[in-house]
Amino acid sequence: MKKLIYKLILKYPLIILLLKTPLKKFFIKYMTRFLRSDSFDKIERPKSLLQNLFNYIFWREYYSKLKNPKEMRRIQDLTIVSGDGRRWAENNYNKHFKNLENLKNQKDGFMIKDEANPIFTEIISFIKNNNLENDKKIFIIQIGSSSGMDLKFLYDQFSKLNYISTDVNDEILDFQKEKYTFTNFKFFKCHAEEIDQCFEQFNLKEKKIILFSIGSATLIVPYLLNIFFAKIKCHKNLILFLQEPIDSRFIKTSREANSQLRNFTSFTHNYKQYAKKNNLKIIQEQITKPYSKNDPIHANTEHYYLCCKTN
Repeated sequence: MKKLIYKLILKYPLIILLLKTPLKKFFIKYMTRFLRSDSFDKIERPKSLLQNLFNYIFWREYYSKLKNPKEMRRIQDLTIVSGDGRRWAENNYNKHFKNLENLKNQKDGFMIKDEANPIFTEIISFIKNNNLENDKKIFIIQIGSSSGMDLKFLYDQFSKLNYISTDVNDEILDFQKEKYTFTNFKFFKCHAEEIDQCFEQFNLKEKKIILFSIGSATLIVPYLLNIFFAKIKCHKNLILFLQEPIDSRFIKTSREANSQLRNFTSFTHNYKQYAKKNNLKIIQEQITKPYSKNDPIHANTEHYYLCCKTN
């Protein structure tokens, strides 16, 4: 009964008022401005009941259901102001582990980082097990590279391979260009679903590609994530590694669903479903649980790892 009253008196009237009238324009500006005030060093802060309701209406009832890529891009861009890209890159650069020893000593929650995020050792093992250390036809590409330190870490292990850093933010890529001047370290601005443009830019049609994302695929809206998988399946020799945060409640109760909004512009995706839909071969899937149920921020956060390849 309470849910029915909530829907009839609050939810649906507010959806109509805020999303179906001229107030929509002002509502979007307010919500994106509010999100900008939640900077990366203030991940979680107390919110009023009304603000929580606004969040639900905007992000779940509006943003997550959009199918217009231009409108999605416009809203995402409104959440980033000048200087944010460089600050995020610098913050990640300073906090990132620097070598294998750091990876095996630092922690995520109560787990060793290497165990909570198996993607690093899995990529290293794949390269070594297939004797690819000196193969100059190998291109390692990261989706959403932030500080570039993930790529730099792999470069330190395999300096003869080729590396391409992609991101959507010019400030982030400019920061990386200052830090990494290796001849086999390239940069390309694109969104995930535009990855085919990167392949074309660097003439990768006949090359072997190791493509990976760490915490960036979660920001891709479902409609565009499917486009991303549809494009990579067309490449003959590509293996994809994903390490993404997910909401444990969605994974446990909605295993067959594709996606659900996790928080603001972040989604919990059923990546395996997207991969299978686009005929990628699943190599490995793993979920790690590095956080306590009493963690005030990450109580329902798990780490999802997937490795799959094109046929």
